[in-house]
Amino acid sequence: MIKSHKGIALIYVIAITCIVSLLIGVMMYQYILQRHSIRSTIQKIQSFYTAEAGIKKALYYIKEEKGINWRTGTVLVNEPIKDTIFWQKDDAVEISVLDHCGYLKIKSQVKKKPLKSIEVIAAGILPEKLKYNLILKSTKPLILKQGSKLKGKIRVNLEPRFQGGSIDAILETNPSLQLPKVEPAPFKNSIAFFRHLLSSPEEFDAELFSLQVFSPENPILQKKVFVNDAVLIENRDLDSMWHAGDNLFIASTAEVQISGSAMLNNITIMAIGPIKILDKAQVKASRIYSETQIELREQSSFSGVLIAPDIKITEKAVLTNPSTIYCGPPFKKGCIIVNNQNMIYCSIINLCTGGKSKIEINENAEIEGIIYSWAPVTLKGKLSGFLSCNGFHEETGDTNTNVISGIINPPKNPELLSVPLIFRDIKEFKIIKWQEY
Repeated sequence: MIKSHKGIALIYVIAITCIVSLLIGVMMYQYILQRHSIRSTIQKIQSFYTAEAGIKKALYYIKEEKGINWRTGTVLVNEPIKDTIFWQKDDAVEISVLDHCGYLKIKSQVKKKPLKSIEVIAAGILPEKLKYNLILKSTKPLILKQGSKLKGKIRVNLEPRFQGGSIDAILETNPSLQLPKVEPAPFKNSIAFFRHLLSSPEEFDAELFSLQVFSPENPILQKKVFVNDAVLIENRDLDSMWHAGDNLFIASTAEVQISGSAMLNNITIMAIGPIKILDKAQVKASRIYSETQIELREQSSFSGVLIAPDIKITEKAVLTNPSTIYCGPPFKKGCIIVNNQNMIYCSIINLCTGGKSKIEINENAEIEGIIYSWAPVTLKGKLSGFLSCNGFHEETGDTNTNVISGIINPPKNPELLSVPLIFRDIKEFKIIKWQEY
């Protein structure tokens, strides 16, 4: 009986020992996992801060050392620089600085594991010396027609003449006044990239040879599509929004139309023919390029960059911040017409002087943003922002009369303005898009 009790006791001891050993093993395993998780988290955090520091260093280079014209190349030929962020640390990053339709695309990539990349889009902040609500360079005096009102800070060559209008502003006159200097290269480099893609179908995921209609029943399956014909992206059900895609590249040798209730985000569309955004279509944070014409009308909305020699914003179409409209080199002619009924937020740049180049802001139009133009400007609507131009045009025969019949006010939200990097005097920048991967 005693031996039996000893046998049972031995079994208990062995069982308890096994249980304790198992518990200790589980605890040790959890401890090791926790240590590994903590170490992995620390490494990820370090990689994030290293990549973030690469973005800040690139902005420092642009601002303090290399100047606003510094790039690491173009989208077609890029040579990123390698840099060590923190002293005596193995934290090398690869930094790219490229033109992105008038803005800067800055990418910082950590070169050791865990890999981490941060990509940002940077816009300029308008320097104080350019914050004039009107800068007018003209050999003719500004004529303020009945109903015109100018507020803020104004610089002109000659004393204005009044025909019923009014000025409530700090007025400076200088016979030798010049417009702020600009550099179109940030746009020209992107246009060269778009033209390259329009002649390079082999760089796309799919090349198609007939009219393409993309809809909820026939969605876009590839990220990069080259179409040797016209493209229609449409949702006929106006009561429900169809999300047509993100991060797409679409090229067309003909025309492109986005209509109905279709939504696209962060896309690039380029076409030889016209591009139309109609109905209730929404295109956000995107780049639209046409060799011919871009038109937004009805109740469509857009944010991003529009580049074409002929751009029209009509009816109830809206542009939201940040947005830019560009007509300029290498185009020979640039025509921009804003004739819509809703407030739009954008920068409007027209660096064309030939042909029938012009900017028209008609009676119902209201803009908050920046306008810079070498072409004549017709201002019958309302601008809250900053305008620099070579003259105002009102069609009274064949004469550029320098008549203004609209309204110019200081911007309501100046901190929201995103300036394309065409002004040589820009020294400060703001991030308008941040992406991690």
